[in-house]
Amino acid sequence: MNEPMFSVVIPLYNKAAHIADTLRTVLAQRDRDFEILVVDDGSSDNGPAIVEQLQQSSPQLQLLRQTNGGVSKARNTGIDHACGQYLCFLDGDDQWHENFLGEMRSLISAFPDAGAYSCAYAHRFADGRDLAVAPRFPRQQRHQQQFSYDFFAVASRGELPIMPSSCCIPRHVLEQCGGFPEGEPIGEDQDLWIRIAYRYPLAYSRKIFCYYLQDAENRACISNIPSEECPFSQRLQQHALHSGDPRRKDMLRMTANHLLHLAQLNILAGNRDAARQLLAEPRCWLLPKRLLKWQLKMRLH
Repeated sequence: MNEPMFSVVIPLYNKAAHIADTLRTVLAQRDRDFEILVVDDGSSDNGPAIVEQLQQSSPQLQLLRQTNGGVSKARNTGIDHACGQYLCFLDGDDQWHENFLGEMRSLISAFPDAGAYSCAYAHRFADGRDLAVAPRFPRQQRHQQQFSYDFFAVASRGELPIMPSSCCIPRHVLEQCGGFPEGEPIGEDQDLWIRIAYRYPLAYSRKIFCYYLQDAENRACISNIPSEECPFSQRLQQHALHSGDPRRKDMLRMTANHLLHLAQLNILAGNRDAARQLLAEPRCWLLPKRLLKWQLKMRLH
């Protein structure tokens, strides 16, 4: 059997309410050159049984099992078992447009030297609304539909241009840069984007072919809000300060963006002390408008 072009890795942990819909959006892809590896991370619901049922009519679908070790370990298990030349990572409660893999193939053809590929994505709500996420790319790329970019320049200015469910990564890049860091609360995906971006440009399509479900059950970004700077940001700060990388300022601005995002989450959750400490970090002054905005929000909240 020939190796598939794409391996789709789906970590599964207590997503029985969503996994069937997620898998159907993969099985409906117009580009058929793929395999699917669902990695059950010790689920206690019937999500794995739903996958087994779909396996009966879907030979491209495999179910792997492991004791609970977290989403990074599940993704890394999928990487270890994948046969594809390019790996895509779809969360068990997100969805794709039927042309997602086709668009990844188009990006790969246009930018063969990129370290990662992604498309635009939207937040999808239970009432059917989609709210597009709009990263701030350089002005000269405003009217381009596909282009390569420097991750730090974009990530330091606002929304991230890539997330796990919207990405595609060449196997050789993962072998060179490593997989997802295990045992960290959140931000493990950003750690991988950063390690790839040290070495490579990234490529992007403005077509919205990925949907991030906002009303899904068991979302880590809601149930696990850090009160301190995450490890990926601490490591990026040290790299910026000591590596001599000419993108140092953008890297530090990205860490400031992270601190302000955590402060925002803690303010909205009523964790005022944690938010105050995050806003007091001097790097936040690298983004003065956002800092003043959330200082004011904390006083008024």
